[in-house]
Amino acid sequence: MLTNISIASCHAFNFAYKGGPRIKSDDGNFEVGLNGRGHFDAHSVYPDDTNPDYPAFGSQTLSGNDRDGFNWRRTYTTLTGKIYGVNFKFENDFAVNATSAFPHSLREAWVSTKLGPGQLILGQFKPYRGLEELTSSNEITFMERPSTSSTGIYSGRQFLTGIGYRSMIRDNLGIGIDVMSLSHFGLPFEGITYGGRAVWLPINKEDSTLHLGFSVSRDTSNKNSLSAGIVDIYGGRQGVSQSLGVAGASFGAPNSNNQSTLSAETAYSIGSLTLQGEYAISMLDNTHQTGGNIKNSTIHAFYAQASWFVTGENAVYRKDRGAFGKPQPNGKWGALEIAGRYDLAENFNQSLTADPCSTGTSKCQVQIITLGVNWYPCQGIRFMLNYYITEATTGNTGLGTSTRDDNLHVLSFRTQISF
Repeated sequence: MLTNISIASCHAFNFAYKGGPRIKSDDGNFEVGLNGRGHFDAHSVYPDDTNPDYPAFGSQTLSGNDRDGFNWRRTYTTLTGKIYGVNFKFENDFAVNATSAFPHSLREAWVSTKLGPGQLILGQFKPYRGLEELTSSNEITFMERPSTSSTGIYSGRQFLTGIGYRSMIRDNLGIGIDVMSLSHFGLPFEGITYGGRAVWLPINKEDSTLHLGFSVSRDTSNKNSLSAGIVDIYGGRQGVSQSLGVAGASFGAPNSNNQSTLSAETAYSIGSLTLQGEYAISMLDNTHQTGGNIKNSTIHAFYAQASWFVTGENAVYRKDRGAFGKPQPNGKWGALEIAGRYDLAENFNQSLTADPCSTGTSKCQVQIITLGVNWYPCQGIRFMLNYYITEATTGNTGLGTSTRDDNLHVLSFRTQISF
C-alpha cells in the first residue's frame, strides 16, 4: 500500500482552467493544455462600376453579390504543453481542412527547448518578420493583416518549416533568427528562407510602451518551391488579388530566384491609445524584361494605424511575440475599441516599357483605408466590424489614355470565440 501511494504521489496531476483546460503534474515535468478559436465572418461586397474608357478589371469583373455571404475564416484547435524540458505546440485549422487535406491544414507544429537565455525551436512556425505578422489572429486590430505581412509581401509564406532561435537578451531587447524551407506540411516544395528580427523597448512601463523593430529576410525559390512573389489582397478576405511581381517570372530567368526584404516597425501605446506602423522594401529578382534584358523589381509597402479603447483599457505588450495583444474588459458591458488604418503597396518599376505586374500599364499600386470597431463583451469573445475603402491603380496605356482605377468597398463582420 505504501509503495502504491508513493508511486501515485509521484505521478499526481492537477486540473485547472486558465484560458482553457490544462493538466499539470505536481512535479512540473508534464503539462498539456487545450485551446481553440472560431472566427465566423460575414461580408457585403460593393464592386466598382465598369468604365467605358478601359477594359474591366479587379472588382469590376464581379457581379453585385458574387462574394457576399458567410464563411468560417478560422477554426483552430491547439494543443500545447511540456514534457520535462521540451515544449510543444500543435495547431490545426479545420476551416482549411475542408478544402486542403491534413497535414496541409496544420498551422503551428513544433517542439522547443531552452538554450542559453532563449528557446531553440524546430518544426513549422512563422518566420520572425514583422510586427503585425507575428500578432495572434485573436489579437490583430483588424480582421485582416496589412500588405507588410503574408497578406502582401510574403504572400503564401506564413507558416514554414525549419529551425529558429528567439531570446530576450535583456528585459527590453529581443532577437529572433530562423533558417527555414519554403514549404508547408503537406506540400512537396523546395527552396529556403533565412533571416531575423530584433526588437527594442526604449519605454516599457505599465501604462506606456514604445516598440522599435527591424527585420530582414531572403527567400530563395526555384521551379519546385513556393514562388517568391508579392500579391496584395484589397477588400479583405473576400476582396481582389493584385500581383505586384513574381521572382523568376521573366522569360529566360534562371531556376534560382530571390526575394530580399528589409522591414522597420514602430508602435507606441500610451493609456488607451495605440499608434503603430511598418515600412518594408522588397527586391524581386528577374521579374520582367526591358529591351531584351532581364530586370529586377523593387516593391515598397507600408501602413499606419491607430486604435483607441473608448472604455479605457490599455493594450498589452507580449514579449514572447514582440507584439501587442488585447486587454481584458474592465466593465460589465465589456471593452469598446475604434481603429483606422491606411495601407499602401506599389511596384516602383512598373512602366509602359517595364511590366513586372503583367498589366501592360504605367503603374501598379494598391491603397486601402480600413475603419474598424471592436467590441469585447467578455473574455474570449469579440465582435469586429470593418469597412474597407480601396483603390487599385494600374495607370494608363499611353499618352492621352485614361488612368485605370478599381474602387472596391467591402463591409465585413466577424464573430470570434476563443478559449
